[in-house]
Amino acid sequence: MAQKSNKAQMWFSIVLILIGCVLACSSIIPNDYLKLVVVLVALGYGLYGIMKTLSSSEEETEEAIEK
Repeated sequence: MAQKSNKAQMWFSIVLILIGCVLACSSIIPNDYLKLVVVLVALGYGLYGIMKTLSSSEEETEEAIEK
């Protein structure tokens, strides 16, 4: 069950990164500084989510190997 949760969290992070990039390239947000903040937050949170998901899956496989 944990694997499905990890996959969903990973996909959510990837989608968040893509949405941030689309917002950066579009004219939905007219202010350039606000665009920069939105993109940096989306990329930062998305990359953090991906790293967290990958590290938790490594820990789970190490625990399974030790058992």
